[in-house]
Amino acid sequence: MIRINIYFKIIIIFLVIFLLSGLGLYLLERGINKNCNSYFDALWLTVVFFLSGFEDFGPVSVGGKIISLFIFIMGAGIMVVFTGVIASFFVNKSIKGVKMPKGIEKHIAICNWNDGGDRIIKEIHSPQAEPDTEITIITSKSVNEEELRRSPCYEKVFFIRGDPTLHDVLRSSRVYLAKSVIIMADKDSHDPDAESALIALAISKLCNEESRPHIVAEAMNHRKVQHLKDAGVDEIVCATDYGLGILAQCALHEKLSMAYHNLLTYSGDTNEIYIVTDDKYPKNVFIGKTFQEASEIVANSRNSDNPVILIGARRRDGQLILNPKDTSNAEEEKKFVRFEEGDALVVVAYDPPDLKGL
Repeated sequence: MIRINIYFKIIIIFLVIFLLSGLGLYLLERGINKNCNSYFDALWLTVVFFLSGFEDFGPVSVGGKIISLFIFIMGAGIMVVFTGVIASFFVNKSIKGVKMPKGIEKHIAICNWNDGGDRIIKEIHSPQAEPDTEITIITSKSVNEEELRRSPCYEKVFFIRGDPTLHDVLRSSRVYLAKSVIIMADKDSHDPDAESALIALAISKLCNEESRPHIVAEAMNHRKVQHLKDAGVDEIVCATDYGLGILAQCALHEKLSMAYHNLLTYSGDTNEIYIVTDDKYPKNVFIGKTFQEASEIVANSRNSDNPVILIGARRRDGQLILNPKDTSNAEEEKKFVRFEEGDALVVVAYDPPDLKGL
């Protein structure tokens, strides 16, 4: 609204100058210039001087020459400004004018932005993941959006300038309606993990338990993982811990790093880990089965285009168990006996598996 008012004022000022210039030419040139016998002729001369200069005729009086020179200079300046405004409009529309949809929900929200953000966007929007999922990025930092948007992965990505620790920024960005939130570490902050905890607390304050998004945070200091959990973060990824663990295992088992790289990269040529919830597999086939029985069912239905291997289970309470040991003691904690209602399958496959037909 403010911008519209400014443009309106500029147009009024231009019209006033145009009409006064025409009036000045008419008063100074009438009777001595055959091309200026009326006020309308004077306005026409003003237009000619404004757009193209003096052409084959010009003012006769000294005052008329001064006014025409002023009109010519003003016209050149206005054309330069007008061209810049038009160019800026189209650049902003094509690059920075990609606004977040008003009714966005069930999207993925990313709070903060660092040099790892581009990899996250490309992983989420890879064909094997969720290429159609809308993503919002809330950051107070300046981002080279023009360069990033050269990649088709950013077609459904919306940048929002603001501080993600502030409640009003998170509310206007509809973070509380997202299905998942990724809190990236602000590496320029004095205490990145403390800032991430503030963001998680702010998000939790805006949400209720029924519609709360799943919150994942990047931790820089493994000693502060518990602080992030207390702030409401559901899953914490500490790159330092993972990196050191991989280094140690690769020292004991040659080329093991390639297996991790394969599983952590979404690609049609590599395997990834997928979690198949109970609404995406036939319950009557798996519920009540032991892990070995379920593994045999999956193996016997092996698809050559997208072979699936069962490697674990996620219990309905969130506990994840990989390759559970055989046990008959159902009272032991963290032991898996049989698949129950609400359990999910943890599998390895090239693409998201379709197990409904088993």
